Amino acid sequence: MTGFREEFTLCALLAGTGAGRPRGPRSVGQGGEPDTVLLTDTGRTVTLYQVSDQKPLGSWTVKQGQIITSPAVFNYGTEEYIVVHDDKVIRIWKDSDANLDKAFKATLSADVYRIHSLPDHEPLVLFRGGSVRFLDMVLADPQQDVETILVDGEKILWSDMYVEGGQSVLVYITEILGEHCVYIWSSSPGISQKYKVNPYIDGSRTLGFSGSLKNKMFHLIILYSNGHVCHSFASLVQSKVENALTVSPLLQLEEPSDTGVVAVLDDSHIATLTELPSMQKDILCIWNTKFQTLQAVKEFPQKTSMQLWCNDNKMYVVHGKSITVIPYGCDPSCLASSLGKWRNIHTSALETVSFVNWDTLVDNAPEAKKSSSGGRKSARQRKTKPTVTHDADLAVLLKDIENAPESQIASVVQRALWGYEAVDFHITIGKIMQELLNRCRCDPNFYPQSPLVQLIQTNLLSYSLCPDLVALSLEKQDVRLLQLCLQHLPDIPESVICSCLKAFLSIGEDHLRNAPLSTEYILNYIEVAEEAEQPSVPDAAVIQNGFSPAALEEDSCDVQTPEIVSRRNEPPKSPVSVKRAVLLNSILTYPYSETFLLPHLKSLSASQVVLFLRYLHYLYVKCGSDLTINLPEKQMPSTNQIMDWMSVVLDAHFTVVVMLPEAKKMLQKLHKFVRTQMKLYSELNKVEGCLSELHRMKHQVKDCDRYSIEVLELY
Repeated sequence: MTGFREEFTLCALLAGTGAGRPRGPRSVGQGGEPDTVLLTDTGRTVTLYQVSDQKPLGSWTVKQGQIITSPAVFNYGTEEYIVVHDDKVIRIWKDSDANLDKAFKATLSADVYRIHSLPDHEPLVLFRGGSVRFLDMVLADPQQDVETILVDGEKILWSDMYVEGGQSVLVYITEILGEHCVYIWSSSPGISQKYKVNPYIDGSRTLGFSGSLKNKMFHLIILYSNGHVCHSFASLVQSKVENALTVSPLLQLEEPSDTGVVAVLDDSHIATLTELPSMQKDILCIWNTKFQTLQAVKEFPQKTSMQLWCNDNKMYVVHGKSITVIPYGCDPSCLASSLGKWRNIHTSALETVSFVNWDTLVDNAPEAKKSSSGGRKSARQRKTKPTVTHDADLAVLLKDIENAPESQIASVVQRALWGYEAVDFHITIGKIMQELLNRCRCDPNFYPQSPLVQLIQTNLLSYSLCPDLVALSLEKQDVRLLQLCLQHLPDIPESVICSCLKAFLSIGEDHLRNAPLSTEYILNYIEVAEEAEQPSVPDAAVIQNGFSPAALEEDSCDVQTPEIVSRRNEPPKSPVSVKRAVLLNSILTYPYSETFLLPHLKSLSASQVVLFLRYLHYLYVKCGSDLTINLPEKQMPSTNQIMDWMSVVLDAHFTVVVMLPEAKKMLQKLHKFVRTQMKLYSELNKVEGCLSELHRMKHQVKDCDRYSIEVLELY
């Protein structure tokens, strides 16, 4: 079925959105492997991501002062990455290269617009002057003269690479004084064919271009500001005269738009990303160009960067402060599957999804069929719960949420939860949550905590669907709701994770004491010290010039006082209370990207950093001392998670922590603990060698009698 699949977040963006649209990257291109993409930002960095795991596999950065001017691509022939910085400098590197400064470098004689690459074909270099060269020819003589095809003032707006009959074809579109031209370069003759695009309608602007190549005909798609999608065809057959392309209407969008993009998905489907001025929202649509029908539509609650990339049946859209991955599918075009979903422009995209109501079909069937199936129908109706899948029922629910007193909101939400078995239940839950949050924003005194908790626990919401939910919880200091958001909402960005961490570390104990948090799973695990949450200050008598050499050499002393021995034999105590530990564990177990978390962690205060590090140290010591604990996997952090968080916090605040007097004792403990672990692993490595030697000698022992004595010597 043609449509969108479940979306997810690839990564967060460091650049803020500001008041307007978010600032998107330069490109999201195909990586070397099927499940990877190359993300090129507008600054200095190229990052390779694994899409299914949303995990960065590698990152490369050019020097300070340099800037990437062309998106990075993958050379399938040599299995290398290529990028252009400062318009003329080409860098080529492999996965194993960690530093671009040591990578291959070639400085060209002319500015490069873009490099294109496809499997089984040599990459093509498109210069800003309009010339096209194979990459190997360019690298053979980087300072070769490059002719200029375009006239002064003519700029390239769009380009793409295709393959026709085993030959590489590059198409690019230019603009000069409001007029557009299409250049088609083919590797067979090695020259460009020029076509002038005739204006479509006076007063309309071109917003985006796309195209496809088949049977030596280039199919051009143009999106105009008046809402029209037009097309034209250009032949690859060379001609001595300049030809003109006359565009004809292909589709009519619902509203004109000042900004938008278009992308070809296959021979009969295209995608458009535009803004609906009447709703002030961006929508992504899949259209069937063969039957001119709308096949799928997706509405974005936040602004997009109006950029759309399509790779491997996935769309990549910059939505808010993150890049959203939207898988899609396009079935073969036929009339039965292309009836479309025409919608009212003043209604939400969620309201356009319709499902078959079999009860209605049975009621409208002929009387003979109704009488024969009446018994079965009645029995099934008695078993079916009432649902809220119909627009009328949902409209009543939303009206009740808008006007009902807060005391009655719980019953309204409970009535909606009766539709849990409905196919479109996630749509109902999303709309109800949005309506509740809208009312909370309009009325500061309105805060139905219990209904919000019920909706979160359905596991059908995501952060991108209701970003205001976490912000509202932080504003109300509702730690219970924040904990549930971290447990049930995917794709929470790193900046919000850090905001939750700051709230959990700074909130008062009086507030936590009254918070309805579940602590059963942790009571037998966390032992709270009497001086919990008070950073321990080293004794001034043992500090000399801010340094205590005795503390670092504690474990090497032959004589120890009874007080020190008894203190070491005591079990470790948690520096935070039980409820605060529950909240911090929800942070530690939430997935994140270190690259995007590190800048936000620097906003933590010194006291918060010290307290958090003390708790992480306590958890690590506790995990190392008690290997028999059996706790829920999603509620307690693993040893690797604890160490990862400790490392990233120290990376963000190492200078501050070193200079803090109250943190020196904790750093000394960390230093000694790490040194002890290193000794332990060193001894284990020795034992491993002995065991492997025993295993080898065991295979050499021949069959013996019933009783024998063997002496094995280990060196």
